[in-house]
Amino acid sequence: MTIATQTIKEEAEAIRERLVEWRRGLHRRPELSFEEYETAAFIKETLAGLQHLTVYSGREETGLDTAVIAELGAGDGPLVILRADIDALPIQEENDCDYASTHEGKMHACGHDAHTAMLLGACFVLHKQQEHVHGTIRFIFQPAEEDTDEYGSTGSPYLIRRGWLEGARAAFALHMDPEFTPGHVRLQEGPSMAGIDTFEGVIRASGGHGAYPHLATDPVWISTFVMQAMQGIISRRTSPLEPAVVSIGELKAGASTNVIPDEVRIRGTMRSYSDATRRRLREELQQAFRIAETMNASQEVTIAEGEPALVNSPEAVKIYRDVLEELYPETIIHEESYGMGGEDFSYMARQVPSCMMFLGAGYPDRADSGLHMPQFDIEETILPIGASLLAGAAVQYMTKHKTD
Repeated sequence: MTIATQTIKEEAEAIRERLVEWRRGLHRRPELSFEEYETAAFIKETLAGLQHLTVYSGREETGLDTAVIAELGAGDGPLVILRADIDALPIQEENDCDYASTHEGKMHACGHDAHTAMLLGACFVLHKQQEHVHGTIRFIFQPAEEDTDEYGSTGSPYLIRRGWLEGARAAFALHMDPEFTPGHVRLQEGPSMAGIDTFEGVIRASGGHGAYPHLATDPVWISTFVMQAMQGIISRRTSPLEPAVVSIGELKAGASTNVIPDEVRIRGTMRSYSDATRRRLREELQQAFRIAETMNASQEVTIAEGEPALVNSPEAVKIYRDVLEELYPETIIHEESYGMGGEDFSYMARQVPSCMMFLGAGYPDRADSGLHMPQFDIEETILPIGASLLAGAAVQYMTKHKTD
């Protein structure tokens, strides 16, 4: 283990209590996407006074009202991004603890409070390790990972358009993984989370009286053929070697027991790991709805494009592997994707070589504390580990490329 990485680990352990305090404070005061004003103020206040750290905030400086971006280093070397998301979810917390949410109907149920605390920790650790910062580290505290605004965008694309990734050589992020306990991570090259599209399809027909179905054109009956074709998209129209999902989450039709409605609305989600499969799903979905036209009905499909698949670059993955080997060699690495969920860090990963690693943070005796669940919580021993890994990744990358 090098002196730099050993010191990083020691510095992170030294602020363990502060990391817990930061995380619990954030957990008590969750804020939804694009509303993280109190969170942003806390981040700025926590970073205030750190010498040689330049902090940007607000729409005028960052491109978003609630973004906070800090920079450390002289610029003589590569620019490395460390990113954490800061928003919460519209979930009513059910945990009975002294740091439970005090904001009704809002909860940090995806670990963004921990992500934020870890990145703050990395700031403090690297601030004391400036002699090992051979370049510039940009700490991005990103709002609005979970939800979109009225324009259909999450937070990451705004920061990209503002230029915050220009010139960056690599980007690193972490995510809590409650399915594993501390000491385990998920880390692999290539696709690790899915690209997401949502759809709404409408089938329109004449409808009629429930007593005389032979005089009506029934969109409910027609929708059964459309939905059957949709389920066949995965089993018959996409490769079994390519992960893909088509799920119907909402079906609306009619309001009376004796009236055949004139409209059926079907809404759902499509998930995939590759752009080619994503295009195929869109094409096949539209083809499935065209079945309605062969049955004397009309149809319309709207597809809203979400974030792309999260793809980890080989070099960034290797950086994380090297840091794990130096700092926590006992860690068990599971070379597997996280699944078919989405993550808007994927936009950044499309711009620069990047890696998101998933840290085991679950309790061994709690099966009900998964992501986006009202009982979600983390094992807080992971906090200094996460701070060390973020700081270590930045130093490791800069050390490797300081002569480039």
